[in-house]
Amino acid sequence: MLKRFLLVFTIIIVSIFAWYFQSIQPVAHFDVTSVDFEIKPNSGLSDITNSLSAAKLIRSRTAFKITVVRLGITDKMQAGYFKLSPNMNATEIARALTHASVRQVRVTLQEGLRKEEINFILDKAFRDVPGKKFNSADFAALAKGKEGRLFPDTYDFALSATAEDVINKLLNRFDEVTSALNIPSSKINEIIIIASLLEREAANAGEMPLVAGVILKRLQNDWPLQIDATVQYALASKNCPKIDCVWWANNLTSTNIKFVSPYNTYLNKGLPPTPISSPGKDAISAAASPQESTAWFYLHDLNGKIHFADTIENHNQNICKYLKKDCQ
Repeated sequence: MLKRFLLVFTIIIVSIFAWYFQSIQPVAHFDVTSVDFEIKPNSGLSDITNSLSAAKLIRSRTAFKITVVRLGITDKMQAGYFKLSPNMNATEIARALTHASVRQVRVTLQEGLRKEEINFILDKAFRDVPGKKFNSADFAALAKGKEGRLFPDTYDFALSATAEDVINKLLNRFDEVTSALNIPSSKINEIIIIASLLEREAANAGEMPLVAGVILKRLQNDWPLQIDATVQYALASKNCPKIDCVWWANNLTSTNIKFVSPYNTYLNKGLPPTPISSPGKDAISAAASPQESTAWFYLHDLNGKIHFADTIENHNQNICKYLKKDCQ
């Protein structure tokens, strides 16, 4: 009788341990995106457990409660925001809940945007923040003279961030990147202007050094750059009174090309006075280390592939062949 009791007891204990071991495993065993999870103030263990279960972050509410008690952290879980993943097991989740973070606004700024486009993205990101301090008018005022230095990247901003806080974070990131590239201070302005042109002219990072080489060759030989993006920049700067605008108009007309502006590189030789967009690391690196070639011209065909030409005759042939226009 005793042996039978011990056998049954052992089976029960083993079954409990097996159930517990299985129940604290991750909900997902493949890569999934992390989710935002909030513990509100004065939430008890049951409230937290129910929320985790509803978010499908744990397999068993009972097993999670046992885990919290086992770890001795019942009173150590904090109110706040957390990044949790279904790939985490119950122990990892329980420990993560003891280190809350402040909720932030995450913003991704793509390469090649002008300061007004950046302002629009930021304004939209902060729009629904209660009691927000970010102000697009303040950003516009502070961004004057900083075109090209508002570094494109993914940022996390505090909910209470002001326009000045945001500007400083973007400028600091710019300094970090340019310092790592060892760009001489005497060359930084010219390189950033060229890099800003590359962001609008090159389709990808692989093209940038070659396009930079063409731009540099034209500058050194006193040729006009004839870059459409500089005309687009000039036109939009004159015609767009708000931050939500069509900043890079396609299909420039012959009248557009004649638009009088120091930024118009069809009418003026040399670089435009300032950058026309915010370049990323690849563009800055290419502008600092252009690749020499025999090419003087380039264009992108209707599929986005670039074609270089050594002479105006070859370039005109490419226009006819790849863009299907101006054919004699």
